[in-house]
Amino acid sequence: MPSQYVIIGNGAAGVSAAEAIRGQDETGRITIISDEPYPLYSRPGIAYLILDQIDEKQIFSRKPAFYEQNRFELLYGRVSKIDPLAQRLVMSDGKLIPYDVLLLAVGAGPVPAPFPGADLEGVVSFDTLQDVHRVKKLARKARQAVVVGGGITAMELAEGFNHHRVRTHILQRGTRIWPRLFNQAESDIIEQQIRHKGIQVHYREEVAEAIGRRGKVAAVRLKSGQEMKCQLIGVAIGVRPNLALVRELPIETDRGILVDEYMQTSCANIFAAGDVAQVYDRWTQAHHLDILWPSAISEGRQAGYNMVAVARGQGQPQMYQKGSPFNAAMLFGLHVTVIGRMGEGEAEDNTEVGYLSRGSSHVWTAPFSTQFRSAYDRNGPASLRLVISDSRIVGALLIGNQQLADTIRDLVEKEVNIKPIEEHLLSGNYPLPELLQAVARQREMAFSRS
Repeated sequence: MPSQYVIIGNGAAGVSAAEAIRGQDETGRITIISDEPYPLYSRPGIAYLILDQIDEKQIFSRKPAFYEQNRFELLYGRVSKIDPLAQRLVMSDGKLIPYDVLLLAVGAGPVPAPFPGADLEGVVSFDTLQDVHRVKKLARKARQAVVVGGGITAMELAEGFNHHRVRTHILQRGTRIWPRLFNQAESDIIEQQIRHKGIQVHYREEVAEAIGRRGKVAAVRLKSGQEMKCQLIGVAIGVRPNLALVRELPIETDRGILVDEYMQTSCANIFAAGDVAQVYDRWTQAHHLDILWPSAISEGRQAGYNMVAVARGQGQPQMYQKGSPFNAAMLFGLHVTVIGRMGEGEAEDNTEVGYLSRGSSHVWTAPFSTQFRSAYDRNGPASLRLVISDSRIVGALLIGNQQLADTIRDLVEKEVNIKPIEEHLLSGNYPLPELLQAVARQREMAFSRS
């Protein structure tokens, strides 16, 4: 009898798992349940869609025919309950769906607005394709918008409002942009680009309440007492794994669903992957959330392989090997790439080296990165910060010039020992690009001889 695989979630993790299952099991029945009425689309792509840089058809990673060709049953609807004893799902319309092995790939959702008035028309988030449609529709009649938050999603939303000719204000609770990642110098570069677009940034400001008129946003009252008129409020203060389905189940959770190195939960025959999964890492002996698109693909693929091993009772489950985090975005015309492990903006126990591109000049400091107000190479603002631990580059943040991104990613992922150049790095007497490319070439030569 064919095995019955059920996947809740039609995102990167869910579809990657389905593909992996089909590659191992030609006869198994694979059901994918989606609460959005679309085939798989690129969540990172919505940042380009709101700027009209791509057509909507370009955002879809898979076409409807893909599901038919792979014999995936795609169901649009919501799961209201999981019954692990009977191994079945209860849909919101009462339909029962049995499973032999289940994957929870339900993702994460935006943290809701924490202030009164959050239910007014005009308070928006930016997480799905439907959010893009909603923002575009509301922006047609809006004159002024407020964005609450300082991370990448807040920046993308602010840029989207601005693109649609809505005067935009960003409210920051702290003293710099994206403080969990950027140091002051990096924040200054991004802020300079933001202000160049005509967007205003307000620091140490929080929304006390949204003020409505006839059910629609009319203004915000700030905790400082100031009142700002607006017709749109974009809320981007973080994301949270969707745990509603498992709250009443014997499944261990923390910030997300806890899974072992094989992507299995604490409940028999139930796996989890993607943004909802908090994966065990044997090196740190802790569970980690990894809310990144590439990670969702890798986790989903590994879960799929292991689901087949469990369902068919043959073969050995394979351990998930977490790769180095990698995230790239375009913010206000600047490429921003994060590789590996970065600190909390300013503080980090490891050595940090900062590279400031000013034509041919460069500046170094340790243990923390260079502080600067603005920096330009021939192509505009550019900066690079490295995090070094035990003579290895464990993290990097590049803004602007991306020439070294692939080289650094390779050095981070392969844990290359940079001891031969570390002294030169810290001395500041040698240009960083040449040093990194030299150690990369030496490694390639050593590898080719072996």
